[in-house]
Amino acid sequence: MRSRYSAFAVGDAGYLLRTWHPSGRPPAFGLDPAIQWTRLAVLETHDGGLFDATGTVRFRAVYVRQGQRGVLAETSRFVRQDGHWAYLGASD
Repeated sequence: MRSRYSAFAVGDAGYLLRTWHPSGRPPAFGLDPAIQWTRLAVLETHDGGLFDATGTVRFRAVYVRQGQRGVLAETSRFVRQDGHWAYLGASD
């Protein structure tokens, strides 16, 4: 989760696509250059440890766009694939 947030913050769309599970990965993905990500707070995690195959992360990310502060809050689902964590998407 933290590495994906960092990729958003530095504008690395390639990393985000590479860490997105194929089942939910969009065919194309662009980042809004007007958004400046300023803070990540990991609020809760479930599973996702060394011996787990899945995990969830509830977080809040703060950004600024056109001088206005915004917040993205999500519970993200992850799965271990080939030894690496892959983002599945937001929980329902």
